[in-house]
Amino acid sequence: MPPDTTYHIAPHEKSLLTTITFHGGRDTDIYLLPGELPPGVDSTIFLRNTVLENPLPLNKGYLNKEPDHYIPSADFIIIFLAFFIYVAVRSVMEANRQQHHFPGELEEHRPPTSVVEKSAAITIEGDDMHLTDEMALPVLQKHFPYFNRLSFPNRQKFLQRLKRFAAAKTFKIHDEQGFKEMPILVSATAIQLSFGLDKYLLPGFPFIHIYPEEFLGIHPNIRYLEGNVSARHIRISWKHFLQGFQYPADGQNVGLHEMAHAYYYQNMELGENVDDGFMDAFPTFNINADKVFSAEKLPGNDLYSDYALKNSQEFWAGSIELFFEKPEELKAKYRGLYDALCGLLNQDPAGS
Repeated sequence: MPPDTTYHIAPHEKSLLTTITFHGGRDTDIYLLPGELPPGVDSTIFLRNTVLENPLPLNKGYLNKEPDHYIPSADFIIIFLAFFIYVAVRSVMEANRQQHHFPGELEEHRPPTSVVEKSAAITIEGDDMHLTDEMALPVLQKHFPYFNRLSFPNRQKFLQRLKRFAAAKTFKIHDEQGFKEMPILVSATAIQLSFGLDKYLLPGFPFIHIYPEEFLGIHPNIRYLEGNVSARHIRISWKHFLQGFQYPADGQNVGLHEMAHAYYYQNMELGENVDDGFMDAFPTFNINADKVFSAEKLPGNDLYSDYALKNSQEFWAGSIELFFEKPEELKAKYRGLYDALCGLLNQDPAGS
């Protein structure tokens, strides 16, 4: 019997193998990929001059291989790019992490023994800190200029308020490492703003979250935040909080900004533990704020940031930042607004 040449052609569905035999050829088997024909024939000759045997199950694994080149899908490209950007951003954030502390000091201080560590986060129950004057005083003297400008009796008042405020909060540090300065200094910022008020404890906000840097917000849209106040929670980026100390006269202070929102909501929205003096003085602030808000939108007026001119709430928080960081400039340019804030907060950082 003369030798035969048998071609095995893989179908497109990759389930059955078609076998084509040419009689009188070489005694060999040749495997072809889907759509390939034996050499020297076109589709018409192929149909007329070949013997089509019964299809056989495909049993050559390498016939299932994909083409030599791979074109990724759009979904794959999007996922890959998102992952690449995420890794790049995290690398930069990690590289900058060493800038988010007071040089040479915060690394030495771990939170007290009352800390519970879970899932790369640290929870500090304020009443378990047992904060004392001896613990708070060195931190305030070294890092909180507002405290150092107070008279001795007012320093004692500040310390007492600070301890009560911190004891009433739960601090959530969203990192593997936390420092005792975190709850002390964040609480001190609240006491600074409310030092002239009768009601200062912010019971409507029992939870304070501290993030190492910008954190992700999802409502009303996805964006990175430096700080945020929502129902029962105050959230602050430690990186940006510290910048308020590093640049104390730039008119921007995340700690004061977020505490301003919190005290507004406590008094104006929640209607609980309301400070009567705050409520009585706020309409005067509003009248002057409307005038300054309109003036700052005119060319040549740039005391307020663009973000502060976003709406009335951000203007209020921006005014608090300027009141404490640029009091002389605010007083000189908008005396009516400055005096209204003095009456509202019962403080005068620029002096008489």
